[in-house]
Amino acid sequence: MNKHARFMIRALPLTALMVAASLYVTTRYGVGIDPQKNTCLDWRVFIIDKHNTSVERDGIYAFKSTQMEPYFRNGTVIIKYVRGVTGDRVTVNTDQISINGAVRGQGLLLADKLGMPTTRYVRDEIVPLDKFWFMGTSSDSFDSRYWGYVGQSEVIGKAYPIW
Repeated sequence: MNKHARFMIRALPLTALMVAASLYVTTRYGVGIDPQKNTCLDWRVFIIDKHNTSVERDGIYAFKSTQMEPYFRNGTVIIKYVRGVTGDRVTVNTDQISINGAVRGQGLLLADKLGMPTTRYVRDEIVPLDKFWFMGTSSDSFDSRYWGYVGQSEVIGKAYPIW
């Protein structure tokens, strides 16, 4: 057996291992990047764990948009904090957003930009089964106060801020 054949026999297991590891990493994880000039979170780049779709309050998660057109095309990856989970009481008025009585955000600053009266977004309701209330950290975040709940089936995975 020549040197080339021996090298190939030795390299084959390592090559197979590297290919398998690469496939695992690329199917389990994704990268989320916020290209907006004004971001609604403190970070711009995230690693998304697509195997971790168990949603917990105050965690950061990625989801596919379904109700944000014409501002975001359906299927756009959005990353925000989960502030309300099934059974929580969400109260939105012109001054503040509260979850279970705790203030989590300020007013409806985007209502005018969206061309809608603030009364369209005012609510006092319970988060439905298998739904989540998502919010950004900036006061002008385009979030659940404007487009409502996200279903469990739209959740892509837990997002970890990188930069």
